[in-house]
Amino acid sequence: MGNITATVLGIKEGFRKYEQVDMIRIKSEKYTLLLMDDYMPVIGRIDGMVEIVTGEDTASYPAVHGFFTHRKNTFELLIKEEADVR
Repeated sequence: MGNITATVLGIKEGFRKYEQVDMIRIKSEKYTLLLMDDYMPVIGRIDGMVEIVTGEDTASYPAVHGFFTHRKNTFELLIKEEADVR
């Protein structure tokens, strides 16, 4: 079982929390990351895809524009919403 706790926050997605995450896959325009237990601290912007893998299933966010942090086995994803101003 994984030791990572992941939280996702977005207007459409709401607030979601995942416990005992094994790994997190991030594919953005400029890089690809695989975050696992005790991975070094990282912060970044994402324009791509995020998958949160637990023992039971995989939560997939296919078209994400936002920001993320990962430190001390805690992953946080803030999904940016496009403004609809007319």
